Amino acid sequence: MSPDHTHVPAGDCLAVREVLNRVGDKWSVLVVALLRDGPRRFSEIRRAIEGVSQRMLTLTLRAWNATDS
Repeated sequence: MSPDHTHVPAGDCLAVREVLNRVGDKWSVLVVALLRDGPRRFSEIRRAIEGVSQRMLTLTLRAWNATDS
């Protein structure tokens, strides 16, 4: 390790891992980008993201909702 390396507490690593797990897949990144300006209806999101199936979008949004609770 370099002399300027600092120790990162394990809790911080876990927090970073949680964030990366949450936005690490293709659909989550696209949903986050669409929702940055505010809420949208499910059908608006589905039309805006080319190639996403209704099932995959539902699973992606449910996963986000489950982690927010």
